Amino acid sequence: MIQIKANQKNLFERLQQLAQSDLLSLALDVERTRTRETQRIATGFELSDEIKRVWPGAQFGVEVIRRGTRKGKPHEKVHYYLTSWREVSATQMQARIRAHWAIENPLHWVKDVVLGEDDSSICSRPAAILMGFIRNLAITLFRRDGNWSITAAIDRLSNDLEALLRMVEFASG
Repeated sequence: MIQIKANQKNLFERLQQLAQSDLLSLALDVERTRTRETQRIATGFELSDEIKRVWPGAQFGVEVIRRGTRKGKPHEKVHYYLTSWREVSATQMQARIRAHWAIENPLHWVKDVVLGEDDSSICSRPAAILMGFIRNLAITLFRRDGNWSITAAIDRLSNDLEALLRMVEFASG
């Protein structure tokens, strides 16, 4: 399974079109927590032969529409995926996508949203690799130090060199 984002413009738009065609399966999931209510609608659809040629192994497309409220504010987001799974049950696809996000959110979401990796203007491959390493190291050190919220850790520790050095076990004096 791979999520297709808007920066893959042609493929993204083609999946949008295909998702409006003959649907193979549909699933609805509603989740309520203290500050959030989310409705997820997953649909599975056939891929064109053209997409299957370009993406060997791809079997189906999946559209997931998430809408609801967070802290009283409405939100809606549409995601598209290519999958090599052979089953076409949207319920199964939805469960696998949710399992994927349980892995994705603690690392990649933090890198994308909190550390701004997607907005980086670094063009040089070696520099981009180095910055990716530094981001991973920072997240690992903060989490190893007991900080689940990377934002809070950055706010608390950004000007505390002594605490930062203790996290990497350097002697500071």
